[in-house]
Amino acid sequence: MPSQTIMPSSPTAPPLDYLQQLSSLPLLQGLSQPLLLHLQKHAVPLQGKKRKLLFWKDEPANFIALVMQGTVHHTLDEPDGKEVIIDRSHCGELVGESALLQTGLRNSNALLSADARLLLLHQPHFSLLQQDPAFMSRVQAQLCQRLQRLSNFVETVCLYRLEARLARHLLEEMALKGQAGPDGIWLPMQFNQSILAAMLNASRPRLNAQLKEWQRSGLIQPLRRALQIKDPERLRRIAQQGGALP
Repeated sequence: MPSQTIMPSSPTAPPLDYLQQLSSLPLLQGLSQPLLLHLQKHAVPLQGKKRKLLFWKDEPANFIALVMQGTVHHTLDEPDGKEVIIDRSHCGELVGESALLQTGLRNSNALLSADARLLLLHQPHFSLLQQDPAFMSRVQAQLCQRLQRLSNFVETVCLYRLEARLARHLLEEMALKGQAGPDGIWLPMQFNQSILAAMLNASRPRLNAQLKEWQRSGLIQPLRRALQIKDPERLRRIAQQGGALP
């Protein structure tokens, strides 16, 4: 595919509470005012509605992006063209953070959700961030978290059948944003089945069949932009015991 590297452009005027937005993010909370002012001055806004692709795999890693809203999907393309989502970045996380530690090429594609809002900082403006020990310590911690998520993804995809992969994914989502109710756990679903299938390295028809089977058996109940987990304990048993590959 042709390269579509995002080039520097003049940032638009920031809103009045711009610094407050930045300082409220865990990644930047409590850091020096000069660092926040540096981001305000040099960061370039980008919206998912205007551009779906942030970068391709193997492009030069010459900018980082701070997610202010929405999601960035990190993907790889299989030889047959099938897209697999290997990780996600959410509000407050950096995308392409390894560029602050070493020069190199991107190791995945990065695609934006339609509601994504990002701030891009290009390589000529890295030095002030790299000279801040507290900031770089947080960047390294985020990299370690990303490596742990990638390790979990590889374990799940390589060792478990679809039923267990889906159960493990739903349990992770429940821990992050599940809401307890009288009939189980209510789980908001931000993504359609195509995206969920790509996250599980499965085809959409197989995923749809698995969801319907669970619905018939009373394990789940699809709702509008949500999923009701009616038997969380059974889901945990499936994740722990069901579907291990030989």
